[in-house]
Amino acid sequence: MKIFLLFTFFLISGLGVCFDVIGYKKGCVVIYCSIQQHKRHDEYFCKNSTNPCVYVKSDQNSWVHEGRVSLQYSPGVLRVFYRNLSLEDAGSYQCGETGGWSHTVNMTVKTDPCCSGSKTVTGYLSEMVSISFSYPEEFQTNDKYLFKAAGEGFFAVNTTDSPGVRFSMSDDRSSKVVSVRISDVREDDGGHYYCGLWIGGNPVSYYSMLSEVQLQVSVSVFKSL
Repeated sequence: MKIFLLFTFFLISGLGVCFDVIGYKKGCVVIYCSIQQHKRHDEYFCKNSTNPCVYVKSDQNSWVHEGRVSLQYSPGVLRVFYRNLSLEDAGSYQCGETGGWSHTVNMTVKTDPCCSGSKTVTGYLSEMVSISFSYPEEFQTNDKYLFKAAGEGFFAVNTTDSPGVRFSMSDDRSSKVVSVRISDVREDDGGHYYCGLWIGGNPVSYYSMLSEVQLQVSVSVFKSL
């Protein structure tokens, strides 16, 4: 019944402007839908009108998970985290608030040799390690950010040049490779990392996160002798 009501609302209000989102096979996208109205109704993310929707309540600050899609609402924005993309995930989506606003998101899922699969890098405690990400030429001039997976979500890693920051990032646009250098490697640095490409817009913005790099942390062979 709720899905039918949503579909009826789409027909009445019109789909309006369509916002393009580009993801890559086996990668992720993080979509930010800005709030136009706020009536304290449920927020949602749906593919077309026939598939089940994912809902989050306006007064709920935690993530809501449904398969590979997670939602989080915070004042002014609905955040959608879509993991492990496949070519079948391409299509038209709606993000919005029941009985209120909605945005149409047209998601394209591409394949590119730079962004297929994952790789593993080994770092050694108290030493330095570098991890690298290739990215598509179309995002050569976009800002890049480093993210680390945490449970069902993720968090941004500070890569500024401030004192005490162990992570630094450089972008070689001629070779289309982002390199991240981690100094004084610690055990909790291990995990799954993504390079997020930022595509800003209003009212829909997003990160396109490329295939992951898994960092394994070990004790150096020389130090263990």
